[in-house]
Amino acid sequence: MEKIDLRSLTSDARKALKRVAINLFNKCENRTAVARELGISRVTINQWVASYLHTGKLLKEKKRGRPLGVGRTLALEQETAIQKKIIDKTPDQYKLPFALWTNDAVKCLIESEYSIKMSQRSVCTYLNRWGFSPQRPVKLAYEQQPQAVKQWLDTTYPEIKKKCEDEGGEIQWTDETGISSIEHYPRGYAPIGKTPTITLSHVARERVNMISAISNQGKVSFMIYDDKFTAQVFIKFLEQLLKSSAKKVFLILDNLRVHHAKLVKGWLEDKSNEIELHFLPSYSPELNPDEYLSCDLKAKFRADAPTRKKGEMKEKMQKHMTDIQNQPTRV
Repeated sequence: MEKIDLRSLTSDARKALKRVAINLFNKCENRTAVARELGISRVTINQWVASYLHTGKLLKEKKRGRPLGVGRTLALEQETAIQKKIIDKTPDQYKLPFALWTNDAVKCLIESEYSIKMSQRSVCTYLNRWGFSPQRPVKLAYEQQPQAVKQWLDTTYPEIKKKCEDEGGEIQWTDETGISSIEHYPRGYAPIGKTPTITLSHVARERVNMISAISNQGKVSFMIYDDKFTAQVFIKFLEQLLKSSAKKVFLILDNLRVHHAKLVKGWLEDKSNEIELHFLPSYSPELNPDEYLSCDLKAKFRADAPTRKKGEMKEKMQKHMTDIQNQPTRV
């Protein structure tokens, strides 16, 4: 009979095999015959039987492989320190020539801290063991002021929310976006080294702009326009926003110059009971949920077939945004 590799069996399977071996031994008391019958070496049968005769129990399963932590390059304290450094700071803060923590960056950090040279494979093994994975970074503006963002999140927004609740109003977030017919097209698979080709119409080139607003409850308002975004366009959108809202609007938006225009301030003067404008910290688009509405729209255009007729892009944008309006839970 072909020999069984016990290493390939589960712990439960090995225990069952031991019971069978002991039962056969109790019947014939011939270890060689038991080994031949089960396809196991006689040395292994001897160990099992000796343990059974000595203790009256099956030989206990031992954990295979070397004990956890044995043979590692870094000590436990060193591992903990490296993890903390990776979490707390970026490579350039340790004067390393990297923007993000890559295998090479961590390798250089370990070498600079402990004079230990490690292979990339070993560094990768450590990172996986620590629960680190390679991820696409969230982009933040270099000019952003973290303290101002924290102040806005901890103090300013809670104050806006409380005032809105006290006055029975509605918080809405607004942003502008634009899509060009020759910029947003899908990606496609092709053989390596053979870049796919897509035909675009420069004659029917079209750009469509949109300003939109979403509420915390998923309500969507939008306006599509062709010209540049000006104070007049912004005021027109605000007028439509007020018509569609039965409550006072607390509108949160970025610091685009048009939003601070004198014309806009003049229009707002006698409408303090209908609308208030509140501004986000500078260079903080990630705080505005309406940005994700724009991303959703652009993803739709990238996935669809390119537009080749004048007016087709506007129709497609109108249809997609109308569909979004009917899905507040998705928003």
